Amino acid sequence: MKSQCKIIAIVELILGVIGSFILAKSAGINVYAGGRNWTTTIFTFLIGVVVSYVFFVVLYSISEIMDNQEYIMKQLEKHQENPDASSPAPPTKISRSNSSASLLGETKSGPTDEEGWLCPKCGRLNQNSASVCSCGKHRF
Repeated sequence: MKSQCKIIAIVELILGVIGSFILAKSAGINVYAGGRNWTTTIFTFLIGVVVSYVFFVVLYSISEIMDNQEYIMKQLEKHQENPDASSPAPPTKISRSNSSASLLGETKSGPTDEEGWLCPKCGRLNQNSASVCSCGKHRF
């Protein structure tokens, strides 16, 4: 569903820009004078592009929200399968609690600065010098 939402967002943006061209072409003609009013043409085109971009951002954001929800649900399922995850873990792993803050990788129960940072998408522990995880998610 999330990939379909991204595809719909991209198609909507492309069709919105094409539609803006068509709308600007027809709206910019001055019927009485027989010429083109360039102010109206450009303004109509820009309004169409801005509206298309807003819809694109909304649809793309929905797909990102769905992606994050999927990650949280997987983390909750892992925790429910292994309820002893809150007990002390080996030094190479990070013990996690059941709170949603820890599932999202916030710093309260996440790794310390010396250990690195935990990717909120895949849960991988990355070095502090890395700004992008190997799964493609940015640190900030």
